[in-house]
Amino acid sequence: MPAHSEAFPWPSYYGHFDFFEQRMRAHSRVRDLEALGEGRYRLIKTDGTVLEAFICECYSYGAAEYLETTTKLGKLDVIIISSNWCGYSDDLKMQCRDEQVGLFSIRDFMAALNRPDFWAYLSDWDEQRYKKRGLL
Repeated sequence: MPAHSEAFPWPSYYGHFDFFEQRMRAHSRVRDLEALGEGRYRLIKTDGTVLEAFICECYSYGAAEYLETTTKLGKLDVIIISSNWCGYSDDLKMQCRDEQVGLFSIRDFMAALNRPDFWAYLSDWDEQRYKKRGLL
């Protein structure tokens, strides 16, 4: 369910992802960031790892949105939900982890970048919550 737009790629309400770009360019583990259009970015980590990323403002990002995204854009390494009032389903988070695709808020992606297995990062709160639900 989109937050601002019904149309893929669910762009930012503001028409840009400046906050994301600023955070990535300031991150100690990011060497380069290239905007590719339609919410796509190529991010190069300081260890040389290249990540194909997609960022959007989708109010409730779930399996249908993931399928639409990957059908249109192909294989991605990370999907970032940019708005504090937007999120993703727990089931999709687990599916993406199994596929070694990161699914994050900007805040959690900032932390995940510090790990070689970035896709597996969970905040302490999420880890406890997923364990309680039997997802881990």
